[in-house]
Amino acid sequence: MNDRTRAPGLSRRGALGLLGAGALLPLAGCGGAPGAAADGVAAGTVEFVYLGDINQREKFQQLFDRFNTQHPDIDLQASAKSGSWSQFVYAVATQIAGGRPPDIVQIATEGQQLFVSKNVLEPLDPYITADQELVDEYYDDIHDNLRTWTQRYGSLDEHTYYIPGGYNPIVQFCNTELLDRAGVNLPEDGWTWDQLMDAGRRVKQQGAFLMTVQNGYWHDVLPWLTNNGTSSLNEDWTEATINSPEAIEAAQMARALVEAGYAPEPGGSYDAPTLMQRGELAAFHDGAFGIVNADRIGMTDKIRVVYFPNNGIHGSPVGWDAWDITKASTHQDECWQFISYLMSREAGEFFAQTGGTIVPARRSVATSDAFLGGAPDGSIRLVDALEFATPNPSPERGPEIQTIVEEGWLQIIAGYADARTQLNRTYDKIGPLL
Repeated sequence: MNDRTRAPGLSRRGALGLLGAGALLPLAGCGGAPGAAADGVAAGTVEFVYLGDINQREKFQQLFDRFNTQHPDIDLQASAKSGSWSQFVYAVATQIAGGRPPDIVQIATEGQQLFVSKNVLEPLDPYITADQELVDEYYDDIHDNLRTWTQRYGSLDEHTYYIPGGYNPIVQFCNTELLDRAGVNLPEDGWTWDQLMDAGRRVKQQGAFLMTVQNGYWHDVLPWLTNNGTSSLNEDWTEATINSPEAIEAAQMARALVEAGYAPEPGGSYDAPTLMQRGELAAFHDGAFGIVNADRIGMTDKIRVVYFPNNGIHGSPVGWDAWDITKASTHQDECWQFISYLMSREAGEFFAQTGGTIVPARRSVATSDAFLGGAPDGSIRLVDALEFATPNPSPERGPEIQTIVEEGWLQIIAGYADARTQLNRTYDKIGPLL
């Protein structure tokens, strides 16, 4: 996964409406012909749209160039869109609504149910059946949860619309030098909440913060909830649980860290890894991008990875990429060849070795030196967390729900509202969207 944070000012309701309109375009033939080229994409090419910043584009492009070399008969053109996943959904929805649908869209958990509900994707069942041996070999090498979750949340009928790709849970990257200096013991499985407060007190005495407390949905809110046995929605994503006793307790704990001065005041535009590099932060939490950040700040050998602080039960939000083929594509066979390549061990290893920012879907790759070689000690927990992780709740109107949760959580951790009152308000706002 890439950046899962929310961008202020984005109209999620507008994105939903655009995608709904776009679903009609390929079928009704208005506003643009099926398979019409997007801006900068020549007619007859296979366009793959994905989320990636400048650095990620460079890494992805190496993979695409490798595919183009092996398949010179397929004119693959990859188009990257920057920003958050919510922005990405909005941008792709706008492209589809404008009659310029891409052929393949990399869709993270946050958008999978939305895109299926708008009927813009082609069922993959015929391709899977034709290449059953290849697909079975891939599924045998990925965690059962990935396949189960993708089918459960990414299909509204019996068809398969997505092949699951890499994933990202949340773990904690800890500065062992600062913690040792503060006399803090770092348990192999991460701190309990009681241990966390004691560690915060000791680290504060060293003139540093223990960790950050912010309001990003996947990155900040859901880790606190899942490590107290709850989430923002129930397992079926049909009912809000954001005001459960467990959620209230988790929000109070997050606020307590800020109130005690063990975390910076929320809402600031600081970079957590850079604070660690300056000796001002003992731990930051992230998915696989944390490995890249550890290398960026030159502290890979000084960082140990543990699970996110828990209240007696380990948990983690998890999101994953998925590959699909749009109904509007006039090159669906070529699309499947590219998806088949993305499933290969070769592709997984190549992307992991270039410093990819997701945990490879194939366990054989995720547990190999291609991914773990040169990573901080304990990075295997990014793989093991899939055993107890919880999918990011992402119903059809998930982007709107995400915004509501983030705004409410910020009120709590910034000290503007008590947890019980604010989460009851958040619950009331979410209800009509489910």
